[in-house]
Amino acid sequence: MEISFLIPTRNRPENLKKNLLYLSKLNIQNLHSEIIVLDDCSELSYASVLLEFKNIQYFKNSKPLGISYVRNQLAKYAKGKYLIFLDDDVLISEKTSINLIYDVFENDSSLGLVSFNISAHIKKKSTSENLFVFKQLPFKRYQLFFNPELKHKVNYVSYFIGAAFACRRDIFNNEIIFDELFYWGNEEIDFSYNIIKNNLKILYHPECKADHYPAQSVIQSEFQKFNPFILFISNRILTAYKSLPGVYFFSYIFIWTAYYFLISLKTFRMLDWLKGINLGISKSKKSSRRPLGKLGIEYLKNNYGRILF
Repeated sequence: MEISFLIPTRNRPENLKKNLLYLSKLNIQNLHSEIIVLDDCSELSYASVLLEFKNIQYFKNSKPLGISYVRNQLAKYAKGKYLIFLDDDVLISEKTSINLIYDVFENDSSLGLVSFNISAHIKKKSTSENLFVFKQLPFKRYQLFFNPELKHKVNYVSYFIGAAFACRRDIFNNEIIFDELFYWGNEEIDFSYNIIKNNLKILYHPECKADHYPAQSVIQSEFQKFNPFILFISNRILTAYKSLPGVYFFSYIFIWTAYYFLISLKTFRMLDWLKGINLGISKSKKSSRRPLGKLGIEYLKNNYGRILF
């Protein structure tokens, strides 16, 4: 088996139908593939999806466990040499060549992951009209402002967008997994750092295209008492603790906690800010610290990374 398409889902059967429909339109030459869906304990029925797409493998968690757990579990189920992860609210472009992705990995043994060229479609509430379309790319806005051609070129990069990406199945081990302490938010940054720590590279390829229609968040489980604001703060702290050395650790913590502090003042969410700090410290105590080494820092500096914040 060469390719596994892996789709996490929760309470989005109609989104998943569209996702699978677009997958069925791909022209894949001389490669064996499979489609695996892991449902993170939806309340909504997926019976109509399973009836229409009988070639997929469908699994369901007995309780909600979060995107990090689901992605790790999908990798365990997969038999393909290379994995293509797609969120359920993503539509892969018919122009995306799966054979190209396969060849890119085959020709570069140091390549751990391929980041997609993603267009996000944000819609107005209570209307079907698109408000605007923007790019979800592994570059910062100022980098694209000064070099707009970046989005059209193949480049090594320092992170990826989790909505659509491809990676080697064999990178999933004790050191390179989606850390389930994150539950939701910043887990892709942590995964990227782990790839880099293991002397592998991340490649952005503009011909690997997908459209993202961000659906309503489905955060549940034990973390439902923690809203996204709290999770973002805690996960920034956890990211710094796990992977950033020396001065970068302190600058990252200071800048991000100060940023969220100002937001909390503006939105009257000081209590949430304190909860986020406390949760971040609690998560860090459960984790282990393995900072990026000199080679990792150089990789970030040379490949559009950002480490001070």
